[in-house]
Amino acid sequence: MGPRVSAPGVKPLSRLSCIALLLVAGGASQLACSPAESPDAEVPVTGDEDEVIVRTETEEEWAQYQASLKFALGYKARCPATSGRPRVIVSGYGRFMSNRSNATGKMIQKLIPEALYPETDPPAPGEVDDPAPQTSVALGTLDLPGAGKVDVCAMILPVFWDLASILVLKEIQAFRPDLVLMNGIAGPAQPLWLELGSVNKAMNAPDGSNLLAPVEGSPLIPKASAADQARGLRMSWDAVKLAAEGAIAVESDTQDEQGNALQDILSGAKFAGFPRPSNTYLCNNVAYTVNYLMGYPGRSVKLMQASQPRPGQPSSISVKLTRDHRLTPRDFIHWPGSLSDRNLDAAARVLAAIIDAQLLALREGDLPTPGTNDRAEVTESSDTF
Repeated sequence: MGPRVSAPGVKPLSRLSCIALLLVAGGASQLACSPAESPDAEVPVTGDEDEVIVRTETEEEWAQYQASLKFALGYKARCPATSGRPRVIVSGYGRFMSNRSNATGKMIQKLIPEALYPETDPPAPGEVDDPAPQTSVALGTLDLPGAGKVDVCAMILPVFWDLASILVLKEIQAFRPDLVLMNGIAGPAQPLWLELGSVNKAMNAPDGSNLLAPVEGSPLIPKASAADQARGLRMSWDAVKLAAEGAIAVESDTQDEQGNALQDILSGAKFAGFPRPSNTYLCNNVAYTVNYLMGYPGRSVKLMQASQPRPGQPSSISVKLTRDHRLTPRDFIHWPGSLSDRNLDAAARVLAAIIDAQLLALREGDLPTPGTNDRAEVTESSDTF
């Protein structure tokens, strides 16, 4: 277990995750929902919708797909909403491609030590890359200077198309969060990017299994309306950015074991515009799918749809959120990929400051609004993950 976050006024308290709750998935029963007219819903869509079509042409792809689908269908939420405290979901990623040690997953463990970073190795050629050992989810508590005690569902996700989104959605359904913060890495050294929105597009690139990829040209949700091709995320933007910049400045002189100061790796905070051609990989997959379903309570989508189903075998999973999260703040944040050791502790304290600022903004009536590109400070960028 790593050291607890120790920023001034930030005192994590351990609390283990316990009972499991099930989101609507596969053949499980779905709760009825009749939402009021949504402020996000400009063009209503009815019925099931098809999500990313995952390429399953070869037997090797099919075996990997079945392993991912089985895990998605069987996953039970690990963060119950058992207290009256504010609740926050934070997610990061584990291993993918050459990134065995993912800075965002390591940062999540620094924030909530119960969420142990899954140290895994890629499988041998021809073997299935099991998502189960790559997933770590735990419930803990932060004591923040403004918001006080806050329950945090900390998630370290496998970098697999659609699967990561399903896990977050299941925890949202069970945990009923007041805030959802999703995190990923971009360049080795850069400002913090507070993503203003997400887009209905999937990059044709393999995921962490190095096998599964969307079919060329697949949107994330094909039946999404024209108005939904680019969707703003929702935050109290000014309050959050001010808190991020302040916390980064406080931590600027923190050095990792190689003597790299945080200010040389994490240089301030900026609003990132959308769409950006480079931002259509797994980060955007999770951000868009979660953002879309939070905006449409009761609407069902099909996730992990196989491009070439096999007779008698499952080839998709249907998911929906039955509770109304249209106004719940949510964002995706991109961090520098080269954060390590003590700079990860500092990054976790920055993340805690962002959480505190958003919860305080809610309490004080600074309600979250959809992100728009008139705020954008980053319009072109290197690849994001």
